Formats: sequence, C-alpha cells, structure tokens
Amino acid sequence: MKKVNSDAVETLFKQYHKELCRWAYTFVRDKEQAQDIVQEVFLKLWKNREELDWGEQLRSYLYKSTTHVSLNHLERFQKKRTIHQYIQQSNDFVSNDTTDRVLFNELHEKVQQAIDNLPPKCKVIYLLSRQEGLKYQQIAEQLDLSVKTVENQMGIALEKLRIALKPYLSKEFLISILLLVVSWITEKV
Repeated sequence: MKKVNSDAVETLFKQYHKELCRWAYTFVRDKEQAQDIVQEVFLKLWKNREELDWGEQLRSYLYKSTTHVSLNHLERFQKKRTIHQYIQQSNDFVSNDTTDRVLFNELHEKVQQAIDNLPPKCKVIYLLSRQEGLKYQQIAEQLDLSVKTVENQMGIALEKLRIALKPYLSKEFLISILLLVVSWITEKV
C-alpha cells in the first residue's frame, strides 16, 4: 500500500471528479450540491493525505466517502425542510388559540426529538422512506444495502419512535389533536 501525496490527490481529482459528481447527484439531485459534496470529499482527502494508506481500496474509499457526505447533506437539508414544512402546516392547521398552538408545537418538538435520537442508519433510512417517499428497494440501492436490512432498520426506527412518543399518544392528547383538526376543517368550510 502506498501513501497518497499532493500530486496523487490532484491526479485522483482529475480522474474521479466527474464520476463522483454523478454519484453524489443520484442522492441530492442538484448539480451544484453534488459538486460541493465531491469538493468536500477531496478536501478531506487532501487534509489527511499524509496519514492515509489505501492502495487498491482508494476508489472504494472515494465512493463510500461521497455516499456518506451526500447522506449527511440530505439529512441536514431534510431537517431544515421538515422544520419549514411543519411551521407551514402548523400555520394552516392550528387555530389562533394559544392552547392549541402549544399542544401542536409540543407534539412537533417531541416527534423531531424522537427522530433525531434514532441510531444514524435507522434515521437515514427513516428519512429517505417517510420524508423522501422512497421505496425500500430504492433506499437499498442508494445505500448499498439489502432490502431486508432496510426493512429491519425501518422496523427498529418505527419501534423506537413508538416507544419515544407513547406518552404523547394518550387518548386525551389524540382527542385534543382531533378536535383541533375538526375545528380547523369547520373554519375552512
């Protein structure tokens, strides 16, 4: 195995840049963001060039690193998007009554905390499934996992969310939310 020096990093960049940008694009679906992701991968490679020792595994490292950075990007983007969507929905969904807003905001906060507390692999799979709308097969292909692994991780995620949110899913709390929804619907009609 050989060390990666600065000339080698430049050569690797020229050799793999386009290929890795296409790979990152399959995750983020944005050309500029894909390029930023690949830039970040090569920046990490550059910073660690003295310590790293790969040999034949270099291409695999670049692809895995690009995948991880892409997934981290998706996760950050999805958090921002989810928060924005919930704020929009809460404005549409919740009446002006302060108590209703407090209930809705509390539930939103607890759901977000429960999602944030999922193990990393479960969290990524959950977000890709529930918020991106991807099917298990698509998730398995994107993350280079088996469909069975995706199914198992979703089962773990859903069980952990059910347990974490159980105190907030009491009959009284759900009735409050349902009454809130009904009042919202009647106001709109």
